[in-house]
Amino acid sequence: MSAAAVAQPHAAARSFSMSRRKFWRIVRYAVVIAVALLYVTPLVLTVVSSFKSPAELQNVLSLPSGFYERNYIDGWNRIGRSIANSFMITVPAVALSVLVGAIAAFPLSQVRVPGGRIVYFLLLAGMLVPHQVVQIPLFLIMRALGLYNTIPGMWLVHVAYGVPFCTFFMRNFFATVPRSMYEAARIDGCGPAGYFFKILLPASVSGLAALSIVQSRAVWNDLFFGLTITSSPSTFPAPVALYTLIGGMEVDEGPIMAATVISILPMMITFLVFQKAFTRGLLGGSAK
Repeated sequence: MSAAAVAQPHAAARSFSMSRRKFWRIVRYAVVIAVALLYVTPLVLTVVSSFKSPAELQNVLSLPSGFYERNYIDGWNRIGRSIANSFMITVPAVALSVLVGAIAAFPLSQVRVPGGRIVYFLLLAGMLVPHQVVQIPLFLIMRALGLYNTIPGMWLVHVAYGVPFCTFFMRNFFATVPRSMYEAARIDGCGPAGYFFKILLPASVSGLAALSIVQSRAVWNDLFFGLTITSSPSTFPAPVALYTLIGGMEVDEGPIMAATVISILPMMITFLVFQKAFTRGLLGGSAK
């Protein structure tokens, strides 16, 4: 039997294997694209509807004939103050919760602390408490402290609920840093505080960025605590202001859609700006 005759079946098998891999690759891409379209469809419909006039809103799937700017003017007039409130709530609350979570995660991941595992599990237990369970006690505590219907009151609540998750996230991230770095720093005369602020935090920038984005999304989109702790438009965060736009007798779809687009733009811009750091932080790559 000639060499060409022997090689022909092997070539056919390789060609079939390559065709099969190509087919399954196309199937995977098709599934990913279908899932992406499924998730992006509500956002696309919201943006398209925000451009429509009241007469065009009846046909949901149609494209707008032009830019109906009145929707955005009305939407901004209704939630503009609340967007500023959300910034004043989100930025300090995220900064404090991430800082406290990182400080708590440092000894739990880098230092052998007696009872550290028990403390860690107690912190994790805070993630398991439903918000609804503490609604009434939280309202009474905030009112007794004089923090009801105030921006600092929202800081306190979000920090208290954010610290367990932030500790859990940063503890796992810090665990990727070799403990020998801490021991070497101690030998060189660097104390725990110096190691934490000068070495560990700079080496964990991507993890801090990823955690900040996740925590920012949670605080920015929070409706439950906003309804519980605030009671006036002067302190309403954006989700509560959007909730109040829905009336019992009449709903202005155009301004609501425009206000929704306005309210989600800050988080979308933040994610796009820090997208690479977010991805590296979730993978724990910067700590190596």
